[in-house]
Amino acid sequence: MAQKKKSSKKKNTTLFTAACVLLGLLVILIIFLVKKDQIFTNLKETAFFDRVFGSTPTAIEQHEPAEPKKTETIPLKNDEVTIKIEAEEAPEAKYSEPEVEIEASKPAEIAKPAESVKPKEEVKESPKKTEEKKPEEPKKEAAKPANTELQLCFVNIDGYGSVVRQIVKRKVSKSDSPLTASINLLLKGPDTTVSAERNLMSLIPEGTKLLSAKVSGGVAYLNFNEAFEINTYGVEGYIHQLEQIVFTATAFSTVNSVQFLIEGEKRDYLGSEGVLIASPLSRSSF
Repeated sequence: MAQKKKSSKKKNTTLFTAACVLLGLLVILIIFLVKKDQIFTNLKETAFFDRVFGSTPTAIEQHEPAEPKKTETIPLKNDEVTIKIEAEEAPEAKYSEPEVEIEASKPAEIAKPAESVKPKEEVKESPKKTEEKKPEEPKKEAAKPANTELQLCFVNIDGYGSVVRQIVKRKVSKSDSPLTASINLLLKGPDTTVSAERNLMSLIPEGTKLLSAKVSGGVAYLNFNEAFEINTYGVEGYIHQLEQIVFTATAFSTVNSVQFLIEGEKRDYLGSEGVLIASPLSRSSF
């Protein structure tokens, strides 16, 4: 029984060895068939058989190596096209469609003899000077006129029939002569379009005009025309017209009192009622 196992094992080993040898021979045969032309060429060029055996077999002696593939370039006038035609001159060569390679679409240049060809002079274009753009200056917005607030003195008649002083504020554009501006606004009377001045009135005579105004040593010298002397409300009217002007003028910190002038002259009394205006009047005078 043991001998049968040994013989079977030996038989299997022999078969495996034979299969490996056969496989190796098959691989060598395949390589030989693939590289036949190259092997024959190498054996012929190196004279292997002449050196080893003294003569070369007829098959190797008559073997001709395959010629390399040729590439033919055909220049055209309009478009430069390179056509590569690959062909084998072997008897059993199979024809295939030629491969066409288009190198460029530019017109082909006719080749000239090397001696007559002159190198083209490179024309260097001078770089264009880029105009430097100045940054745009920001647009200046139109300056809004500055405003200032003036105090005007008007009067009001209360429920008991008494004349009551009333100070109002007006926002106006700034002026180089704010005192003159405030007195002229006072002479125009209250603005009835404003609710705060709708029930107010002025006792300064109509037609009164300010002829000049200046401030010196805390005293405002205000010069009026002759219409300033005529007040139809009597003594009380004269007192309140002077009061309106004094409280309007002394609203400025540079004015402490007012010296009244008529047509440029200093007078002792105002109107026929004889209200004293010979010296400057302040707020404490009323």
